[in-house]
Amino acid sequence: MLCPECQQPCPGGGLCPRCHQQVPDRETFGGQGGHYLRVLFGFSLIFFVVFFLVTNMGPGFRTAVANLYSSGWFWLYVVIFLIPIAVGLYYWFMLREEEIIVTDEYIARRSRWGDEKLAWKDVRGFYYRPILFRQTRLGRIAGLSGYFRGSALIARLPKVCYELIGPPTSTGAPYCLRLEPGTIDDMPWLLKLIEERVGPPEEGAGAL
Repeated sequence: MLCPECQQPCPGGGLCPRCHQQVPDRETFGGQGGHYLRVLFGFSLIFFVVFFLVTNMGPGFRTAVANLYSSGWFWLYVVIFLIPIAVGLYYWFMLREEEIIVTDEYIARRSRWGDEKLAWKDVRGFYYRPILFRQTRLGRIAGLSGYFRGSALIARLPKVCYELIGPPTSTGAPYCLRLEPGTIDDMPWLLKLIEERVGPPEEGAGAL
């Protein structure tokens, strides 16, 4: 494991030899479903604020809403407002079970696509390769993972897929635990923990 304070490699559960802080015996990473919900809710909120400001410059908010309701356009605006929220809820539901656990012995993932577990001693390779958002399991929505990250409005996150390759499965194909952009919170720290166990990733096709 790595010390969260000084990033000194040391066994999990003990004290860091450099800063003497407690090192966790496991690190848990959640999915980004909540992030997508917040971003898409923000888009709906921006739409509402713009509508409110524009109508206040004219007949007024209440009058504009009454006119829309009487003309039949009211429900169209409601749908436009609710669609991003509905999409955010959908992706929150898809990723609410997403969880990655890292210990000194293994890396494991629990998700709606199935549970996976790979011991570090069984890792045969660690690779990275470019990937388009539309090629991920989430699809193009993964592009929103870079919005409102930390103090930046838009973070330039690399469109990179990481693959941990294990021993052959029953079908003869190598076991592959794939980490795609836009699915896991705090991917940089997760990658540091992986590199501490198996070294830096190599550029390649991985299991493909």
